Order: sequence, then structure tokens, then C-alpha cells
Amino acid sequence: MGGIISTFFSADTIRPILFYVGGQAKYIWGLKGNLDDLQTETENLIARKQDLLNKVKLAEQQLPRAQRTRLVQRWFEMVDLSVTLVENLQKEGDQQIDRLCLGGFCSTDLISSYDFGKKVENLREKVIELKKEGEAMKEVYEGLPEGAAVEKAVDRTIVGQESILDRVWRCITDQEKNEEIIGLYGMGGIGKTTLLKQVNNKFCSEEHDFDVVIWSVVSREPNLKQIQEDIGNRIGFSTDSWERKSFEERASDITNTLKHKKFVLLLDDIWDSEIDLTKLGVPLQTLDSGSRIVFTTRFEGTCGKMGAHKNRYKVFCLGDDDAWKLFEGVVGSYVLNKHPDIPELAKDVARQCHGLPLALKTVGNAMASKVYPEEWSGAIEILSASASKFEGMEKKVLSSLKFSYDSLPNDELRSCLLYCCLFPEDSEIIKTDLMKYWKSEGFLGSISGWDVLGALVRACLLEEGGDHVKMHDMIREMGLWIANEVEENFLVRAGVGLTDAPKIEEWEGVKRISLMRNKIRSLPQIPTCPRLQTLLLNRNHIAKITDSFFQSLPSLRVLNLSGNGYLTELPVGISSLVSLHHLDLSWTGISGLPMLHCGYAHRSIVEEGKVLSADAESLMKEIHCLEQLNLITLSLHGSRGVENFLKFPKLQTITQALHIEDCNSLPLNLLHLANMEHLEKLFIEESNLEDWNVDCAGEVQKMPKLHSVLIWNCSNVKDLTWLVFAPNLKCLRILDCDDMEEIISVENFEKLIEVSEMMGELNLFSGLESLSLGNASNLKAYVHRSLEH
Repeated sequence: MGGIISTFFSADTIRPILFYVGGQAKYIWGLKGNLDDLQTETENLIARKQDLLNKVKLAEQQLPRAQRTRLVQRWFEMVDLSVTLVENLQKEGDQQIDRLCLGGFCSTDLISSYDFGKKVENLREKVIELKKEGEAMKEVYEGLPEGAAVEKAVDRTIVGQESILDRVWRCITDQEKNEEIIGLYGMGGIGKTTLLKQVNNKFCSEEHDFDVVIWSVVSREPNLKQIQEDIGNRIGFSTDSWERKSFEERASDITNTLKHKKFVLLLDDIWDSEIDLTKLGVPLQTLDSGSRIVFTTRFEGTCGKMGAHKNRYKVFCLGDDDAWKLFEGVVGSYVLNKHPDIPELAKDVARQCHGLPLALKTVGNAMASKVYPEEWSGAIEILSASASKFEGMEKKVLSSLKFSYDSLPNDELRSCLLYCCLFPEDSEIIKTDLMKYWKSEGFLGSISGWDVLGALVRACLLEEGGDHVKMHDMIREMGLWIANEVEENFLVRAGVGLTDAPKIEEWEGVKRISLMRNKIRSLPQIPTCPRLQTLLLNRNHIAKITDSFFQSLPSLRVLNLSGNGYLTELPVGISSLVSLHHLDLSWTGISGLPMLHCGYAHRSIVEEGKVLSADAESLMKEIHCLEQLNLITLSLHGSRGVENFLKFPKLQTITQALHIEDCNSLPLNLLHLANMEHLEKLFIEESNLEDWNVDCAGEVQKMPKLHSVLIWNCSNVKDLTWLVFAPNLKCLRILDCDDMEEIISVENFEKLIEVSEMMGELNLFSGLESLSLGNASNLKAYVHRSLEH
């Protein structure tokens, strides 16, 4: 019998039969039931997975630093794999069930049914085990370890800061350089906070080796306790018991923690006061080991106070292209594409914001719903006439800028700043002229004009420009808003193309008026302005001023009529200006001045022809009689004009700038120049200098204030050795002087040594900043080598 079985069944066939007979028959006769159980257990497993997944997702949404545990993530993956295997087996299940016979106890393909049934049973057991594991899981999420930095929300549209961001980032991360403290400064609303937030966020995305990045806002009135809490919270001191500690105890805890860490401290919005970081607990000695401090401020002076001596970066306004990108992003494409005229009008509106990001965003948000071209045209008119009247400008922009104005330490500085608003937009305001105005207005008491300029530039309220300063147009708008709405009353229509002066009703109650750089032809009306202190009418086309124009201006201190070439006479009523301190009639046609008493005058005397006219000589006498006159600027024409000038010693002592032209023989000598103790500028043009007397050097003292000299188109001048008496010379221009051989002649210099005891103290051209030479074909040397120090 055994031989017969061996003939019909191979060894491979015997194996499953024996297993089948040995109790494994359930894989075949229980196949249908096992498939159903597998499906049920799989559905239960999927339900458990969904419960846990919902729990994890809720935690990740509500808790910013929550993440699923690695164990639960691995379980999710095993569940997904098992479900896939179940789905594949289910697809094959119907075919396997069809192979069953003898009431489900046998199969037409015994081997295949056996193997399939075993897979079903094993997978069912695995699914049941996975479900049990899922039911046993209690901790499905965990808190992320604290990163070096906590990301800050920033505006959706940021443009124009890529370059400075890159420089600051390299400055922070370059460990080879000693760049411990970094200051970012600039005017209000320019984007300093946005820049610092971007610096912070780079620590969340870029590789670095810092342990912790700390953010704190300082603000105008610094709260040292809050700054200390911001630092403590980032390094693990956030319990109630720590907050109950004294300021000194918390400072000690901060020091003991930070001295073992490589940290970056980001301080936003420091004002014009020093923050004592050591008092807060910041261990500054760790900066030598690579820690960094970065701060923002409106005041360049704060950079020095905080120790950013080498690493300070000015944040500038946006250029036209970047300003348009920002504005375009804020307004949005829907409005810009609503009408073909809007894009060009929108660019004009953006230009009215003058590159200041805060203004661009404020105006952009206001215009984001304006779909009619007429609305955009109206916006341009409002912004051009008075930006403070535009929606949101006063509350969001000008008020923010006013914080810088309010922070100035005294009223003198505030008055000096507002005075700059009298000049047209984008004006290059000459520093020396501005300081003269300030002095005449009485702003400068114990403080010097240079101190004022320095303070305003460091406060980012004026922009440095060499011999001039500029005022950003939004700062100017802020100043005019303050002057007209808050403190004083200005009437400013400078450089706007007026052909007629504003109606006299607009002058009433005004303290300062600026109508400079227009095309006004006459002043026919009579103003009554008892408060008016400043009247700037320079560079117009004024030819006639009505006789009684000045009779009701008793407080007027500054009157500038310069540059009105058609103006040939002043009304007699000018003698009513009893408070006048500054009178500028340069570059006018006036040849006579009615008698008046004033403290400061600025007069240019121009002679018609080669001989000084009697009127001009009389004018000199009138000026000479003004006992309180402080400084004067003179233009002299011809040798006779110079001779008449030399008749009046007082004019020489108060002369600040002297312009001489067309002299056949210059009667001026070095002693005359040296006696001009206030002389700052000397211009000599188209004159013969052959007989210029320099032989009186033994009596000459230094000319310490002389800083600018121009010699143009003069003949018979071989050298300018007399310049050794101008130790503070900054600007020297020699143009079209073909006879010039040397600026300093060795021979003449040696003669001066013999007669002057001062030569040993001289240091030739040590302060010279600008030297211009043109068409001096015979010039051999500036200074002979033997005279060089």
C-alpha cells in the first residue's frame, strides 16, 4: 500500500498532506472565515490609527514645538504597510475560495490554497498585534528641543534689503574677524526692525554654531526688567520663582548661564540712551569667544555709546525700482490691472513716498481698493500738496517720525531742525549758510552751529553731504506738519514755480515764510504780521516792493532778497524793521540802502563799470554807520572799488567773504587780509596781480578762519606763497593762471622766514581737502621738496 502511495504522490506533495493531516487543515477549510476576520481586524486597526493620528495632528497644530514621537511614527508606517498587504491578499482571495471543494475541506490546488491560507492567518495575527500596540500607546507626541532662534513674523513683501542683510550676516558669522557689536541705524520707518527680524530668522534656516539667539525690544523708554525677562525666558529661566528674584539675582543667573554659551543678542529699537548690558547680566567678556550683539537705532550716536565703533551699518531708503516693487506688492495686481492708466499713476504715487518703506506700505494699503484712475490722480495731488492730509499718513508715518523729533534733547535743536523745512524739497543746504540763519534767529546760545549739525545728522534727521546737508522729504513733511499743526506756523511754498505771492490773508499769524526759488515778480500788497520772524524771498524775479511793505513786520529778524536781479531799490519802510538781524541783498541791482539799525547784514556791492559809482561809495558809508553790524559779504569791482573799501576799517574787520574782480592793479596787501579777522573766503577773478604787495609779512598774523581761496584768470601771478599764513585752508582753486609757476615759492618763502617770527609754527596745507588746478600751463611744482615736512 505504501508503494502505491509513493507512486502517485511526490515528496513535495506528501509535505502539505502530512501538515494537513497533522492539524494545519485550518489554512484551507478555515480560509473564508480567516479572510473575513482579517478584514474586520484591519478595519479596527485603521480606526485606531486614525484616532492616534487625529490626536497627533491636534497637538502639532496647537503646540508650536510639538511633534509625533518616533515610536508612533514607526507604528503608523507599519500600519500602512500591513493595510497594503491586506488589500493585495483580498484581491487574490476570491480566486482561492473558488478552488475549494468537498464543502471547503479540500482544494483543487492544494499547495496554492495551503500557502495562501497560511499568509492570511499570519497577516491576521500581525494586524491584531499592531492593534494591541496602538491601544497601548499613551505618549504619541513630544516637545521639540528648543532651537537656537524663535522665528519672527515678517511682512509678506520685503525688497531692497538683500545686500545689507548679507553683509550683517557675514559680519555675525565670520569668526575670524573681531566683530562683536553691530549697530544698524537709520531714520524711522526705514525698515530696521524688518531687517533685524530677517537676521533672526536666518538662524532658523541657515547653518551656524550659536547656541541661542535672544530677541528683545528696547523702545523709547527702556524697561530693563522686561529686557532681562526676555533674556531669561530664552535660556530657561521662566518660572514664577525666578521672576520673583531681585534684579541683581536674575542678572547673576543670566551671567552664569550665558558665559558658557555662544549667543547672539538682538536688541531692537534702542533710542538715544546707552543700555548697560553688564547690569542686565550679559557677560560681555564672552564676545571675545564669538558671541555677538546686534541692535537697531534711529541715532548714529547710539552706535558709539553701545560699542559699535567699527561695525555700524546705515539703512537707506529704497531706490526707485525697489520702492516700486514694494508698493506694487502692497497694492496688488487686481487693482493695478483694473484700468490701463492706473500703473503709471501708481508709479507717481509711489515716488511721492520717497523710498521710505513705512510710507510706501501706508499709502499702498490705502490705495489697495482704489479702482478708478481719478482716485489715483487725486492721491497724487494730496501727496504733492501736503502729505499729512493723506489717509493714514499722519497717524502711521508722521507720528512715528515725530518720535525722533521729540527725542531731541532741547528746543534749540528742534527749532534748528524745523528751520530746514523752509528750503525746497531735495535742497542741498550749505552748512555755513544754515548756521548763519540759526545764529540770526537766536537759536544758538551755549551750543555751536556745528554741534547742532552733528546732533541732527547723528539722529538721522539730516543727511550728511560734505559742505551741505539734505533733509529727506518725509522728514521735511513731518517738520512742516509739526510747524503748522503742533507748535509753530510756517508758510512754505519754496521752489514750486509761483509767479505771484500767496494772498496776504495767508500771511496772517505766520511765524516763518519761505517763498524762495520761485518766479514771483512783485510784492504789491502790505502784510500785517506782528509774529513774522523769517521772510525768505531769495532767487525770485522780484522787481518791485510796495512802499509800506515792511511797516508792520516788527518782529522780523531774517530777510533774504538775494538773487532778485531786477530789484534796484528798497522801500523807505525797511527802516521799520527794528528787530532785523540778517539782511541778504546779494546779487540784486540795489545800489543804495536806506538807514536802518540791525544786528546782522549780508550785502553784495557790485559796481557798474570800472570806476566805483558815487552811490556805491555812499552805500559803503551807510553800512559803515551800522554800529551793530556783525558780518558782511562784499563783491568789489575794479581797483577803485578796492581802494574805497580800504577807507573803512570796520568793513574790513567784519568782512566774511571778499570777491574781487577786474583789477588792473590790486591795492590790497597781506596786512589788509590779516586784519580781516572774520575772513573765510577770498575770490579774485580776472585781475592783474603783478603789483600785489607781500612785503609786509613781518607784521602779518595768521589768518585762522580763511578756508577757501579762488584765483581765476589772473595774470602776472607766479606764486601764492602768502598762503602759508592760512593754516586752516581747506579748498584751493587755481584756474586759467598761465603765469603760475609754483604755489609756494622757495625764494619768497625764505624771505618770509627772515621777516616773520611765525614761520616755524607753520605746517603747509596740513588741512587741505580740495585742490583744483586748471589751465596752469607753466606750473612746475605745488610745493618744493625742500619745504615738505
